[in-house]
Amino acid sequence: MRILIVYYQESNSNIRNTIDEHLYCFQRYSGHDCYYLNAAAGVPGYIDRIPFDIVIYHYTVCVCRNFRAKFQRQLVKWAELKNISGHKAAIPQDEYLNTDLLCTFFREYSVETVFTCLPESEWEKVYPRRLSGVKNFVTVLTGYVDENSLERISQYVDGYRDIDVGYRARKVPYYLGRHGCLKWEIAEKFADACKGGELKLDVSTDMTKDVLFGDDWYKFLCRCRAVLGCEGGSSLLDFDGTVRTCVDAHVDRDPDASYEEVEKVCFPGMDGNLKLFAVSPRHFECCITRTCQVLIEGEYAGIFKPGVHYIEIKKDWSNLDDVVKQVADHDLCRRIAENAHRDVIGSGLYTYRRFAEMVVGKCSEGESSGARTERGHDRLLNRLVLREKRSQLYLLPYRFKYFVHDILRRLGLFDKYILVRQYGLRRPSARTSN
Repeated sequence: MRILIVYYQESNSNIRNTIDEHLYCFQRYSGHDCYYLNAAAGVPGYIDRIPFDIVIYHYTVCVCRNFRAKFQRQLVKWAELKNISGHKAAIPQDEYLNTDLLCTFFREYSVETVFTCLPESEWEKVYPRRLSGVKNFVTVLTGYVDENSLERISQYVDGYRDIDVGYRARKVPYYLGRHGCLKWEIAEKFADACKGGELKLDVSTDMTKDVLFGDDWYKFLCRCRAVLGCEGGSSLLDFDGTVRTCVDAHVDRDPDASYEEVEKVCFPGMDGNLKLFAVSPRHFECCITRTCQVLIEGEYAGIFKPGVHYIEIKKDWSNLDDVVKQVADHDLCRRIAENAHRDVIGSGLYTYRRFAEMVVGKCSEGESSGARTERGHDRLLNRLVLREKRSQLYLLPYRFKYFVHDILRRLGLFDKYILVRQYGLRRPSARTSN
């Protein structure tokens, strides 16, 4: 079969390994002819003249909706894709924000199958069929184990671990709900519980200076005996972005506002309207590096079990003192890490190979609008491949933009710059959308 994967990548610098592994798993493992189109560099006019069996919109395309006006402009620029043949599928992530735009995208671009991180109970809530037109939903994980990375990562596991507990996470905005706050609260709570103790911590929620890219992240995990964590996702659905607009405006006026204060003003009684709790790629990365996980209680897709594959922290923080004692037990941490490696990595159940094969299989089952690919069209396919190789030339303006962004971050002005870009020089009101 002939498969087109449409993605969006403005720059090839500082790209996380998880994005690369997810994006290219179809080329590496599906066993079919895969072609890639970076929509950030535009869409060639001849694309609808090439017959494809399957068209997959990668999550890097779907997350463009975080900026509403930009995504709406992009949908106009990508109009050539509406006429392309084949079964259309999408793999969205961060499905808690501006999902009305995703519904519009799915309907206008004839997306039939969506591989979502949502459980079945939330499908209709987030993507109403009358708005999205989606026929099939399949629940998947946000990331998997890349077989090609296993050997490379294993070379960093040498047994020497000079950090007792490590952690990296950004302090996510309040519009992700109470669940989102767990990502940074765990860092503060655990650090407080360890004060005066002997554990060596390397814990940070400052993503402007402490973020780790590429293999530096794996090397960091291999230096840690244990790593903090929680389920990804959100407990708050912001269908049309109005909650985010209100939250951004309120925090801009009062940067020290508490979660409770912002909730009362911007989304009273709404927290808990979404159950999006997902296993993240870093849970698998910890298994690969044989690093013990210290996680806030949750379901973890039934893959990870407390006391067997991780040390559990109660959501009310009531057992933190006991958790600190368990983390200080080197033998216990080593045993739990080995259990996770054996049961999760050793099982072979959670690989990108299985994911890619499943996606292609589901799309083939539901093939209704696409015709089987014809032979020929080699000239156009060669043009597409060459265009992909040269895509970075089209993206030079973006590379300059990111250079400017880096300078603004170092000067501490980036957040203000983003607010001006989104809302103009006037502060947004709580009732306007972004």
